[in-house]
Amino acid sequence: MAPGQEEKQAKKLSAFSLIFLGLGSTVGSSFFLASGIAVHAAGPAVLLGYLFSGLIFYLVLVSLGHLALKYRERESVRGYVEETLGPVGAFMTGWNLWLTSLVGMVSEAVAMAIYTRFWFPGLPLWALVLAYGLLVAVINYFGVDIVDKFEGGLSLIKITSVLAFTGVMLYIIFSHRPAATATGLVPFFPNGLKGLGQAVVVTTFAYGAGALTAAVGDTKNPRRAIPLATMGMALTQALFFLLPVTTLVAVTPWTLISSQSSPFVTGLEHVGIRLGGSVLNAIVLVASFSVLLGSMFTAITMLVSLARDREAPSFLAGKEGKRPLKALLVTAGVMLLVSLLAIFLPRHIYQYAITATGYFSFVNWGAILAARLYLCLPLQNEGRLEIGGLFVTVTGLAGLVVVSLMGLTMPEQRFALVVMVISTLALLGAGCLVKRGEQAPAVTAVGNKERAGGWLERLLGSLRRNQV
Repeated sequence: MAPGQEEKQAKKLSAFSLIFLGLGSTVGSSFFLASGIAVHAAGPAVLLGYLFSGLIFYLVLVSLGHLALKYRERESVRGYVEETLGPVGAFMTGWNLWLTSLVGMVSEAVAMAIYTRFWFPGLPLWALVLAYGLLVAVINYFGVDIVDKFEGGLSLIKITSVLAFTGVMLYIIFSHRPAATATGLVPFFPNGLKGLGQAVVVTTFAYGAGALTAAVGDTKNPRRAIPLATMGMALTQALFFLLPVTTLVAVTPWTLISSQSSPFVTGLEHVGIRLGGSVLNAIVLVASFSVLLGSMFTAITMLVSLARDREAPSFLAGKEGKRPLKALLVTAGVMLLVSLLAIFLPRHIYQYAITATGYFSFVNWGAILAARLYLCLPLQNEGRLEIGGLFVTVTGLAGLVVVSLMGLTMPEQRFALVVMVISTLALLGAGCLVKRGEQAPAVTAVGNKERAGGWLERLLGSLRRNQV
């Protein structure tokens, strides 16, 4: 693309546009179906989980916004990490972003299969998962540009459906119908703190910062739009989750909710609106489809980017015409291979997939916070430690550690955490081998350009400078 064309296309999105994009990209199975896991684990106390998760999400967004403003020439989280933590950190982050999208695709495909079994309970889960995986792979090859034009409309449909559900439930509550008075928010802690701990991993993963990461380069007046977008994203997503879930648990007994169907469909059926449940089930099926399609496109794009930067096999960067066929085949093939777990774990595959996606996304969030933490060091601030940024990043990192540990009591979450730790260590090891001998990009410090080999060397250098 010519420089003039880039300038014309850039700086078009407002803070409101970023907030809407973030909300639309968030509303998938992580909300429509996974919220059932959280409610079933914690009961009404799941509301505290969404509040706590929203706080962590806000700290991540603040850190991401700061990085985006400082490194406006870089276009992704991987670029921010490379500028601060070095090439090994960027390698790990890039591959982890691909893994996050990959496992996220599995969770969305399983969610679509579960929604479909609402009408056709006799169909095997694994067959539906494979069918939806193949369908989205074919669409990514032939028609992703066409489908992309409908993403805005799909986002509007998803958001409207959740608001409509909330309105119906509020009407039920305020009309004092028997369905509303039979439950309520008591007991608030039916499973104690253990249940809340099991729910927090799911409530944290429900939040999504991908839109800000992907579109921040297209903002107009970024110094004003990005701070507004970070605050707006955190508030709108927190309210968007809290309002419908509050009305859900106020009207529907938490014991009726499971991961085998959308809790919102269960809520409508509980109050006698069965047709509404079928309509909502169709909407959430479309919601998961749009997220699945976008996740595959993101994974393919990331794989091609890694190949171009010589961090993945070079053949993956090859294209057939304008289509990255090899990256598509590898991504779809691995996704379908992982999806075969649905044959052996038909009742638990979704919980394994959604919690694994959550833990992989925590690594991405941790990389953002660690990159921001580096900018708080005296080396980057004329010899002074940036206390405000330090508080934000340390609190965010501590929150992620607490959330991860709280989920250890549930077998699915324990397994997902182990997988995440092993994959992270493996990626770090691979990054050290691939990036052996490379240096990080030039880093601005006290007005001068300095070069360093990586985050550890920079940290040690910063400490040595301040030992006087």
